[in-house]
Amino acid sequence: MGTLCIVLTAIAFGTMEISLKIAGTAFTPFQLTFLRFLVGGLLLMPLAVRDLKKRSIHLDRSDWGYLAVLGLINICFSMILFQIGVNMANAGLAAIVFSSTPIFVMIFSYFIIHEAFTRKKAITLVLSIIGLVIVANPMAIIRSGNIGLLVSLAAAVSFALYTALGKLRIEKLGGNVENAFSFLIGCVFLFFILLFHGDPIVAGIDSQTVWPLIYCSLVVTGFGYLCFMKAIELTGPSNASFAFFIKPIIALILSAIILSEPITVNAVVGLALILLGCTMAGPIEHLLFRHHAIGEIEGRENHPAWIKEDTESPLVITISREYGSGGRNIGKLVARKLGIPYYDTEILNLTRKEHPQTFAAWCKDRKRMLGPLLTKVYDDYIHYASGYESKQQEMFRDESEVIQALTEGKSCVIVGRLANYILRKRPNTFNVFVSSDPDWAIQRIMLREHVDADKARKIRNHVNHERRDHCMYCTDSYWGYGANYDLSLKSSDYGIVKTADLILQAAQHRLTISKEDINPAADHNAVSAPAVAES
Repeated sequence: MGTLCIVLTAIAFGTMEISLKIAGTAFTPFQLTFLRFLVGGLLLMPLAVRDLKKRSIHLDRSDWGYLAVLGLINICFSMILFQIGVNMANAGLAAIVFSSTPIFVMIFSYFIIHEAFTRKKAITLVLSIIGLVIVANPMAIIRSGNIGLLVSLAAAVSFALYTALGKLRIEKLGGNVENAFSFLIGCVFLFFILLFHGDPIVAGIDSQTVWPLIYCSLVVTGFGYLCFMKAIELTGPSNASFAFFIKPIIALILSAIILSEPITVNAVVGLALILLGCTMAGPIEHLLFRHHAIGEIEGRENHPAWIKEDTESPLVITISREYGSGGRNIGKLVARKLGIPYYDTEILNLTRKEHPQTFAAWCKDRKRMLGPLLTKVYDDYIHYASGYESKQQEMFRDESEVIQALTEGKSCVIVGRLANYILRKRPNTFNVFVSSDPDWAIQRIMLREHVDADKARKIRNHVNHERRDHCMYCTDSYWGYGANYDLSLKSSDYGIVKTADLILQAAQHRLTISKEDINPAADHNAVSAPAVAES
């Protein structure tokens, strides 16, 4: 059922430009946009009302103003521009240009919600812009004077603004509420514009024009969104995003079949670069910078060792560990010796208790993923194309809230859960990474899991691989990278008890160290002074 919804979404959205071009010959851009989003908004309204009741949401004046802004930007600007662009330009090329929306969402998100601009995003930006230039072919636009693709680009930019702004409250309101209400509010604005200009509202609808209008309204705007929402519900945003990926491909092929529009080399190459930039920036970054990767956690503020413990932020020790290294036992021992709470799987249980819907959706998403490679490839695209987060991202965000609450004015030891990243801005946090020799870890896994050496080795490699990928996915930093921790050590060299003692000694020593003790300039002067005397 989920796969069927993805296919239907791709077909509905993939035929959007074609149906808009056909219907655009009988209706004005304002009239057609008004009618199709009026129908689409009404079809989505039952889902929106359901979500309002399910989440116990009461829209206040601020929410109504926010939804009005979204409707104004999306319906009155983006969709009007898009309809004009489709009317003027090749429908297949307009679809390709509009598929570049994620790169502009990325730019707006940097300024509006302060999402970090990473090296991966820079790769996306460069490849997609090159693809846009190839598709639009500026020289051809100058020669022909047809600015349809430029109008489509303006539509993509304004829709990206709508998507980026939608992220501000999508966690509270949800996609159904934002779409349904913003559609209808935007139609109210358009209604008054139509009245003011004296444009027709229902005039022009007859036995011939009603069919493309029905298709644009019911199938593309209404049924397409319903299928997309259902695909997200059944398969998760990562898998549902496959519809967005193949939409421009479907549009390009069907435009050639239905509208007899040529498929040019520029269109194919440009589309490939745009999709490559929007989906494969992560692997490309790894390929280009694998020998120069730094992988430090951005925005880390608890690094200076001279920060003293205080009553508001008592010492918290986080322990990240390789599988089989004994990190959990070490963490329990450290907590017992300090007389403070220990947290590991309890964090997962608390997250399930405080955020049951997210936890259930996360478990469901893990079982139904199409595979780790496909998930990674499309998650970024769906995030920027629609504003939705994957269930893994939602779960990480909710776990972060639980961890921050547990460490509010209290000491504790936390093992795993990427706590060193979550608490990167918290003072007096001591971060440890525990590794071990493979053979030592394998022996421990064999005893605990009652398996042979080969099976234990596979388990160890698999779990460590998952932890590394999860860290990169959620934090854009490298799991086990030394600069992200205050202490890294091998438990196989010291044993469980001695490793715990070393962690305690290092943590306590850091509380007594002064700024001068670790000042590089002071160290340089201390080393160079005898050399001057000897000379």
